[in-house]
Amino acid sequence: KIGVKDFVPPTEKLQMKFKKWLKFAKESDFLGLDAEDKHLYLMTGVEAGRMVAKNERRLGQFISSDLGIFSTTRNNFFITDVKKNKGIQCRFGMRGVIAEAHYDSGRNMVAMLKGAKRYILAPPKECERLAIIKDRGHPSYRHSEVDWSDPKFVKNNFAGIDAIDTILRKGEVLYIPSFWFHYIISQDYSIQCNSRSGSPPHQQGAKEIEKCMGAGSHPPQ
Repeated sequence: KIGVKDFVPPTEKLQMKFKKWLKFAKESDFLGLDAEDKHLYLMTGVEAGRMVAKNERRLGQFISSDLGIFSTTRNNFFITDVKKNKGIQCRFGMRGVIAEAHYDSGRNMVAMLKGAKRYILAPPKECERLAIIKDRGHPSYRHSEVDWSDPKFVKNNFAGIDAIDTILRKGEVLYIPSFWFHYIISQDYSIQCNSRSGSPPHQQGAKEIEKCMGAGSHPPQ
């Protein structure tokens, strides 16, 4: 168990030119990196209020104009409720970068633009078995405290858990339902953008999460 007092941030924020980051990311595909070596990760995006249709200054236009399925002003297959659209988030990864297992309450559409990422998905009913941090004051609240990339930790505790394991490649879109846990591993230099548009009306999965995490445990949609 990792308490707030014992918590050591696993990452730090850096200022870096994109060209330098890109060189490092591409080199890692050829040179290979050990688990404890430095990995770099870049995140950017455009807020819902700055989508092309509403954006007179065209801030972030290259993102929203290229991803019309997410920047739409009308409900579509990917954004089912534009009023709850949270904008577009883009993540530039490199080989070996992970996102610890966690859940979000909003319907999540993930588009792979470059490279590939591995996604391990588990339904809300498995919450109690995934070692999810329930302390809302913890920096990693609603994330798993178990290192899913280390077989020593997971081979016994996770036996029998229902899960989906898939590789998302360039040109593909993955739907992550509300409240589903997802663990992500970048397979190489990759670019992925996603957009969320609120929880579905039926709130499927919410009861399982509240039973596991406590009432009011829904993060922003």
